[in-house]
Amino acid sequence: MRLLGALGILVLGLLAAFVIANWHVLAAPVEVSLLVATINAPAGVILLGGTALLLVLLGAYTLSLHTSTLLEARRHAKELREQRLLADQAEASRFTELNAAMQKEFADLRVELQKVSVESSNSLAAAIGEVEDKLDRALGTTGAATGLTQRSIS
Repeated sequence: MRLLGALGILVLGLLAAFVIANWHVLAAPVEVSLLVATINAPAGVILLGGTALLLVLLGAYTLSLHTSTLLEARRHAKELREQRLLADQAEASRFTELNAAMQKEFADLRVELQKVSVESSNSLAAAIGEVEDKLDRALGTTGAATGLTQRSIS
């Protein structure tokens, strides 16, 4: 883009040098046809004025194009911020849902662990009770000597 701008300035400079060098020819009055009338005017000045008018129109067009591009970029940046905000909110919502699901899963696991612990305690107590019963029966069948040791322990 800078190369194009430098080239434009170079062309304008060359045109200005050409106009200055040939001003006496450009300012000489000639008959100019306007299609409906003929006037006596300097054709070079008319062409130079037309070139200046085109340059002003080109500058205005460039300025309006640049302005519309900047406004479009601003609108896109605003939409991008809004979409980013929506995405952040959706992500936060997903994290909240994930946290709730994990809390529920941990609570379920805690309940299941307590249930298994109680069941294990009960089955262990039952197994210990069976072993005690077997021990009592085994000690009860051996005779009087075992009864003495059992009484002394109690």
